[in-house]
Amino acid sequence: MIAALALALALPQSAAPSFDCARATTPVERAICADSRLMAQDRQVAAAYARIRRSLSPAAREALARDQRWYLGARDEWFENRDRWDGFPDLPTRMTGRIDFLASLSTERADTLIGRWRNVAGEVEITQTAHGRLGIAADAVQPTNARWLCEGVTVEGAQVSRMVEGVTGDDPAYRIRATLRDGYLEVEEEALTPGSYGPPYCGANGHISGVYFRVR
Repeated sequence: MIAALALALALPQSAAPSFDCARATTPVERAICADSRLMAQDRQVAAAYARIRRSLSPAAREALARDQRWYLGARDEWFENRDRWDGFPDLPTRMTGRIDFLASLSTERADTLIGRWRNVAGEVEITQTAHGRLGIAADAVQPTNARWLCEGVTVEGAQVSRMVEGVTGDDPAYRIRATLRDGYLEVEEEALTPGSYGPPYCGANGHISGVYFRVR
């Protein structure tokens, strides 16, 4: 703590991270405070997050806050186990990826399901298909250390109001529903076979359900 306090006092305000290094307690916070490049990246993440939040509806701001907590939790969990989980994105790469993700988010109010939507784990793309129907394609990966992966998820259905849903061709089958909320997309999964142990298109405990944000 004394070393962190001395570092915080020695740093010019512009060089400090988004948090107080004198109060740094976690391994990742101490690592950031000890590296000028990481401090700069931390400031960029915080600035990008604050900037995009200002343009969102209250509901979307809360949804993005949950996504940010997921990112931070995954980042911290990986860092604390980095010697055991070698071969995954390092701390600078994760922070650069988060900066790029936040910069990619659209600030325009979404009025259609069609488009690309992302969160910390993956992406959903909704496209127009034949006969006025919509197609949903999704992929996701657990952001800490890829302990589960969902890939090749595709369904098709008719749009009803601000929602579209379809059933996968897997066994067991799952119903996937995408609903346009106030500034974000909510994706839900529902098992149609009793006793299902999880989506067959995902690894153990995997899922594509959650909230996603439109990207440019």
